[in-house]
Amino acid sequence: MFSELVKKTRSYRNFKGGEALSPDLLRYLVELCRFTPSTANRQPLKFACVCEKDMCDEIFPCLAWAGYYKENKPPFKGNEPSGYIIVCYDKTISPESPEVDVGICAQTIVLGASEKGIGACMIGSFNKEKVSSLLRLRENIVPRLVIALGVPNEKVVIVDETDGDIKYYRDKTNTHFVPKRPLDEIILR
Repeated sequence: MFSELVKKTRSYRNFKGGEALSPDLLRYLVELCRFTPSTANRQPLKFACVCEKDMCDEIFPCLAWAGYYKENKPPFKGNEPSGYIIVCYDKTISPESPEVDVGICAQTIVLGASEKGIGACMIGSFNKEKVSSLLRLRENIVPRLVIALGVPNEKVVIVDETDGDIKYYRDKTNTHFVPKRPLDEIILR
């Protein structure tokens, strides 16, 4: 069951417009993070939950999407996310970004969303200053990762990489293909 959840959890970049997410769903996903491991159990992460359309519309232009695509870049018009969870850290608890904690919590949120039928995309390339300003974050709260959320509106297919090419791509039907390295290549002997 867990392996199937992992295999169906993809980075979605197109979402069904008009499919609102509830604040309770976002709180549920953040609640999962309370139970994850944390370096030295410091628990420095804080989370901003956004599902109001006007605020989603303000956050959207702050994000850099799908770096491998130079044109026809998703999300396509009308397929923007319905919500965001912004993973932040509190500098008064951890002066440096706790990357391991961020990764653990981000994957937990994405897996939890997938279990509920919600697609997600982790975005590390965004205008941190603008997002901080929009969310009115205190100076000690640093945004580290944005997780875009919504009901998926695209097909994502995992394929084996060929000739070392791991760049994702779309075909004529706009199906999103994600090449993965074979197991024998990632296990060290």
